[in-house]
Amino acid sequence: MKIVKIIMALAALLCACGVAYFEITQKNLGDHAVRVFCRMPENLICNLCFVGVPIFLGALIVIALVQRVREHKNGIVILGFLALICGGVLGLIYGITGGRLGYFMHEIESPDGKHSVYYVRNKYSGDVEWLRKDKGHMYYIIKNTDTTALDNIEWKDDELSLDGESFSYNVIDKK
Repeated sequence: MKIVKIIMALAALLCACGVAYFEITQKNLGDHAVRVFCRMPENLICNLCFVGVPIFLGALIVIALVQRVREHKNGIVILGFLALICGGVLGLIYGITGGRLGYFMHEIESPDGKHSVYYVRNKYSGDVEWLRKDKGHMYYIIKNTDTTALDNIEWKDDELSLDGESFSYNVIDKK
């Protein structure tokens, strides 16, 4: 049981460090820059880390609470109160976000397979952010549209047309 508690504590610490890292380093990026890891934009990862802190801390507290109850030790009220707070925080997060923490990035390739454009679609609002890849995990927003633009993609010889606006391939293929 001690190993499980250590793992939960380390997971909560890792999530807290993840939130701090993304919040601190986001200030150094431009307004149109997005970091993507494993097809997950950084705001999704940051939100998952933010939710992970009370989940792992709550699990750690519940494990400690069950142990104390079994061994008839003191501190049950304090641990019960902390578990209640973690549950309340999770309920508050769910109430604010409605369970929508973020969205995955998708890729569309040209018919010839030589070019790609990326997008992140908000299923609830219908907003779509179109991205171009830069170096490493960096992507840049080239256009914001609604979901109808997903049907209005036209691959031309030397450019991509998104919802009536053209982007040359040297812009979207910059690596």
